[in-house]
Amino acid sequence: MRTPAELTGFLRELGATKVLTVYYPARVTDPAQRHAWRAALGTALRSARQGIADSAEQAEFDRAVAYLDDPWPPIDGVWGTRGWVAFLTADGARYASSLPVAPPTLVVWRLGPVITPYLRALKQHRPVFVALVDSRSAQFYRYADDALTPLPDLALAVPDDEPGSPERPAARGASHATPRGKIDTEGRTRRKRAAFDRMAGAMTARLTDLAGDDGWILIGGTPEWARRAGEAMPAPYAGRVMVSTTLDHGTDEAGIAEAAKHAASQLRAAQGLILVQDVFERSGAGGHGAYGVPAVQRAVHAGAVNLLFASPRFLNEPSFDVEALVRSAMARGAEVEVMSGDAAAELDRRADGVAARLRYPIERAATSGGAAGDSASGGSPAAPVAAARPA
Repeated sequence: MRTPAELTGFLRELGATKVLTVYYPARVTDPAQRHAWRAALGTALRSARQGIADSAEQAEFDRAVAYLDDPWPPIDGVWGTRGWVAFLTADGARYASSLPVAPPTLVVWRLGPVITPYLRALKQHRPVFVALVDSRSAQFYRYADDALTPLPDLALAVPDDEPGSPERPAARGASHATPRGKIDTEGRTRRKRAAFDRMAGAMTARLTDLAGDDGWILIGGTPEWARRAGEAMPAPYAGRVMVSTTLDHGTDEAGIAEAAKHAASQLRAAQGLILVQDVFERSGAGGHGAYGVPAVQRAVHAGAVNLLFASPRFLNEPSFDVEALVRSAMARGAEVEVMSGDAAAELDRRADGVAARLRYPIERAATSGGAAGDSASGGSPAAPVAAARPA
C-alpha cells in the first residue's frame, strides 16, 4: 500500500489527468470465481461511460477500461485479500493493489484518482508490534495490512545465571531464624526479577525503535511479566501501548493477528477521541481548531489545516464533493485521519463528521456562511462526477 506521503505525491502526479478509479470487494478463494469481478463491474462501467458526453473522452475511457484486461495489474491473481483498487488512465494502468479491508464497489471517471476509500484502508497500514514475554524471553511480531510477520531475529532471552558471589543471606535474629529454603526462594525471585528487568530494558528499546512515531504496541505472554514489561515502557508511549491479559504463548499466529487488530482498533479509537475533543476545545475565534463543513472548508482554503479528521459517514456524504475537500487539504500539506468508534460518533454528533486541527488561527467569517454543497475551495458548489455504485 501507499504511505500517506506517497499518496499525496500520486495525487499531484495525476491531479490533472482523467483517471478511471475502480474499487472492488472480493476475497477470492475459489479458482472458479477468480474472474467474477469482470461481470460484477460491467454494469458500473457502462453506467460511468454513459455519463460522458464527449466522444473523444469516451474513447479515453474505453482505453482505460481495456487495461483491466492486461496481464498487469494482476487483478485475477490477488488471493485471500479483502478487495483491491486500480487507477487507470488512457495511457496505462498507473496503480493496482490489494486492500486489507473490503472497500465499497466503486467506479469513477474524473480528474485524478479517488482516494477517500483508500484512506480508510490506510488505518490498517499503521503497524502493531507485538511482544510475547515470560520471565526469560521475549518474542516479537509485526502486524500490518491484515498480515502478521514473525520477527525471530529480534527475539530476546535472559542468559543463564552468571557465576559470581552467592546471594547474601538475610539477617537472622537469635530467636526467629529464617528458614534456609525461604532465603533461597527470595534470592531466586530477586535475581529472576533483576534479570527480567535487564531484558525489559532491551525489549523497550526495540519496541520503541520499531514503533517509531506512530506504531502501536501490544504486550502479551505470561500475565505477571507482561504487566511488568508494560510498566517499563516510557511514559510518552502510554497512549500507544496495550497490555493483554488473554494473549499468551499458546496463541497461534491467527490469534495473535486478531489480538493485534483488536488492540489497534481500541488504541486508535481512544487516541482519536482525545484528538477530536482537543479540536473542539481549540475551536472558536482565534483558536487552532475548526469543525463542521463550512468552517473546515474555510480553513482548508486558507491552507491552515494541519490534521483533518473525518468520520466514515462523512466520507460517504453524497450532498457535496468530499473527495475535492480531502484532496485540497492534502495538497496543502494536511494529514487526514479517518476516525472510528467513539471519536467518529462524536464527530458525527457535533461536527457533521468533519473537523480540523489548525497550524494557525484563521479569522472567523463575518457570517456563518458556506453551505454543505460548497467546494473545497470555499466557493462554488462541487461539480458532479461520472460515478456508479452498483447495488
